[in-house]
Amino acid sequence: MTTELSRERIIEQLREQGLRITSQRKVILDVILKNNCSCCKEIFYEATKIDPAIGRATVYRMMNTLEELGVIDRGKQYEICYEGLFGTEKDQTSLLTKEEMKELPKDIWYPALKKMLRALGEIKDEDISVVVKVSRKSS
Repeated sequence: MTTELSRERIIEQLREQGLRITSQRKVILDVILKNNCSCCKEIFYEATKIDPAIGRATVYRMMNTLEELGVIDRGKQYEICYEGLFGTEKDQTSLLTKEEMKELPKDIWYPALKKMLRALGEIKDEDISVVVKVSRKSS
């Protein structure tokens, strides 16, 4: 599912709940879809770059609404839950170091991860979903 299809599906779900689709809600949704924000403050910061009139309360209310709809999962750092949108997002992985970010195709890391998990006895041969949570620590 493309980001645009995801966006339209989420907007459709908001409308089904009787919510108006304001320009501010669209901006917040776009920020979530296009950025890897780890908290509401980051979403607020990115959203106000686009529309300085967006308030913190608007961001928090929108986040609560999206969570109630099952569109986001706060345990997954505000990533869109594509499974709830009738499809899955194209696999995309980013490898981050202090110096750079690189795209890493799934066919490179996925088999190695499955092999390691099998060797550890964590899985047999089933498919796995991977969620990586990274803590940001001050240096």
